Amino acid sequence: MKFIDSNVLIYAVDDTDAEKQRIARSLVREAISSSDFMVSAQVINEFCAVSFRKLKKNADEITGFLEVLERIRTVPVIPAWSRRAVEIKVNCDLQFYDSLIVAAAEANGCEEILTEDLSDGQVYCGVKAVNPFKA
Repeated sequence: MKFIDSNVLIYAVDDTDAEKQRIARSLVREAISSSDFMVSAQVINEFCAVSFRKLKKNADEITGFLEVLERIRTVPVIPAWSRRAVEIKVNCDLQFYDSLIVAAAEANGCEEILTEDLSDGQVYCGVKAVNPFKA
């Protein structure tokens, strides 16, 4: 199972870097057609916040992409994962929200987190960070 971080979703709608957008869109298409991918509610909400704030997307653009994302397995964030994220933050020296992604991926048996926010190739709590944008 592969956990998709918000930066993958953001690049899928951000047209400032054509190559990253191509890679991100390919991953989203693959995630839609495969049961081997997942996201969390946190990731979806981070995508929305960045899309409004940084990308200046309008509500129709965001909700249109959210309709696509509804076809990817999405898990809620539960208090036990937040508690685990605190431990991960302390033990792995990560930002809290990155730790929460690791906790969600770990709890759901993911082998990889697709992200550029964590160290590529580093294993966090048994889950390997993979930067799909690394050349």
